[in-house]
Amino acid sequence: MWFFRRRNSASRICSACGAKAQYGHSDGAESKLKDIRPLCRACLITQLEQDYSHYRGRALVIQPVVGPPCYVFRPQSQFEDARINADVRLLLSQMSASCCKCEQASSYLWVESQGLTADNWSEVIERGVSETLLKWGNPHPISMCAQCCVGRIDSTLQLHGMTYLEVCSPKDEDGFVLPMGY
Repeated sequence: MWFFRRRNSASRICSACGAKAQYGHSDGAESKLKDIRPLCRACLITQLEQDYSHYRGRALVIQPVVGPPCYVFRPQSQFEDARINADVRLLLSQMSASCCKCEQASSYLWVESQGLTADNWSEVIERGVSETLLKWGNPHPISMCAQCCVGRIDSTLQLHGMTYLEVCSPKDEDGFVLPMGY
């Protein structure tokens, strides 16, 4: 992926509108390069709004951070023995039925990412959210609807000017979204 970023980041155009692409969108994490569609931020957010609103499961969503090359959904079934699964299961069971911002039905649990870097994202998987992010000074997770969750993702991307080589949305089963590398 590093080669893809260096070689193509300056010349990539959005496959949806033709603007400069800062992101890659795929149907699932660790996709082949040919399956990652380049998108500008506006088209990425439109895609995420559609994906997140059609998702019928529940997901813990960790706020994007600068550093890791990917921001992807991982189903719980891929990390059965990792501590994050127990945390995701417990935290999702405590999720409020309505969004903390707009009162619509919630499917997402937003976790802020203070302390998360390109060097320690794997600790979150290995040690869980409660032993990492929640001990690193982040507030307790909040319940959100699809629209408000994607709005938070968008505002974070804009505020920090970050880009990701691969972004993929929640799909098929419960899980978590986090900034990471492979």
